Formats: sequence, C-alpha cells, structure tokens
Amino acid sequence: MNSVLLIDDDGAHAERLGTILAQRGLAVIRAADAAGAVKTLQTNPHICEIVILVVAEVSRPWLTILCDLQEAARQQAFLEGPLFLCLSKRELGVEFQLRIERMGARYACEE
Repeated sequence: MNSVLLIDDDGAHAERLGTILAQRGLAVIRAADAAGAVKTLQTNPHICEIVILVVAEVSRPWLTILCDLQEAARQQAFLEGPLFLCLSKRELGVEFQLRIERMGARYACEE
C-alpha cells in the first residue's frame, strides 16, 4: 500500500481529505504543520511515496516550506524521493503555480 504524508493545519479539512485518500487505497500519515512534516521525513526516510502540502493562505512562505520539505527528503538519500503535490484550497494564480512546478512539485486547486 502506498502512503501519503498529508500536511494540513486545518483538522476538519485534513480529515475529509484523508478519508478520500484512504478510499483510494492510500495510507495517510498526517502532519499538522511543516515543521512536524520535516521531522517525520528526517526520522522516517521511507515513510511515504507522496507528500501533499495543503496551501491555505497566500501570506505564508509556501515556496520556502516546499523547499524545506524537499531538502529533508533529499538528506535522507531516497533512491527515489517522494512526489510532492501542493494542493490549494483556492486559486492562487498562474505565477504561483509555475514557481511550484519549477521546483519539481505538482500543483492542484480544489476549486
């Protein structure tokens, strides 16, 4: 069974998304914030195949957070690191999407 590290600070949203992912046959590991997710990636290097970062508000440094998560995965010498998906609760614009995708992650919007 493939596993997903879900980073979402909205408990109700994380619960709904986790249920959907579980129904699709994925084991879900939840982190309430990026710092917790970085620690998880550093201490359990093969814990997941996919990392989903839920992007909620524009005011947070999402690109830096994504970079920190990717670096934590790389430091543990993954043969093939996890795939990264930034899931936005609302449309954040093409520029934001392109910057994320240039970093090697995918972007999706719930709207």
